[in-house]
Amino acid sequence: MSKAHKKKMPKWLDITLKVIEWTLIIFIVVCMLSLLAQRMTGNTPELFGYSTYTVATGSMSGTYEVGDIVLCKRIKDPLKYNETQGFKEGDVIAFIAPAGFDKDNLLQGHTVTHRIFSAPYYDKESDTWYVDTKGDAAPTKDRKPVPLDNIQGIIVGTSKGVSNFMKFITKWYGFATIVVIPLLLLLAWQIVILAREKEKAEHEKLTKQNAEAIEAHNKEQQERIEEIKAQAIKEYQAQQSLEKDENKK
Repeated sequence: MSKAHKKKMPKWLDITLKVIEWTLIIFIVVCMLSLLAQRMTGNTPELFGYSTYTVATGSMSGTYEVGDIVLCKRIKDPLKYNETQGFKEGDVIAFIAPAGFDKDNLLQGHTVTHRIFSAPYYDKESDTWYVDTKGDAAPTKDRKPVPLDNIQGIIVGTSKGVSNFMKFITKWYGFATIVVIPLLLLLAWQIVILAREKEKAEHEKLTKQNAEAIEAHNKEQQERIEEIKAQAIKEYQAQQSLEKDENKK
């Protein structure tokens, strides 16, 4: 962008562009940190209280198909949530499967997305609150009830057809394409902007110094002229006084 165009850019537009620019930078940084956390720990990262899961089986077929991405609103304290808002029959929840949840116990410790089959109930013997769950495609409810403490959140939405995109960005080349390269480009643009601002600041500083030098020179010249005038007046007055003295004689 030329200096002429930069001067003509309205202030509101300049501010808007900067806000958009920094918003993109913050968004990319957050995405980068989130993806790094996922790659390093293997956990599903949480962002603004939400997480995403990819449907891996057909247990919820008819509602969610294999490969669909579901959006989960995280619940930090399921017991407190149940006391206030309450889990309801028909809610689709994400939870950590307990031991014996499936026949071969392959799902234990993994995140499962199923629908609540019955409202939460309290078991005195184990002193635990449970909820029964069921996959929409399953004929019966799940083998084991789910402790409320195992619930991670409630499914609030789905984005069909984006699983390939999610798989892409979790690969190193996808991560570089979506996050690293745009971030580097934005950082490079920031460096260019800072360099231009530094050049502008140096130019303004030099201009100010030149103006101050010219002002100081003009002031010095004016003072010199005033001194010459004062000297001339003094000499004139001395001459006049001398002529008066001679006339008196």
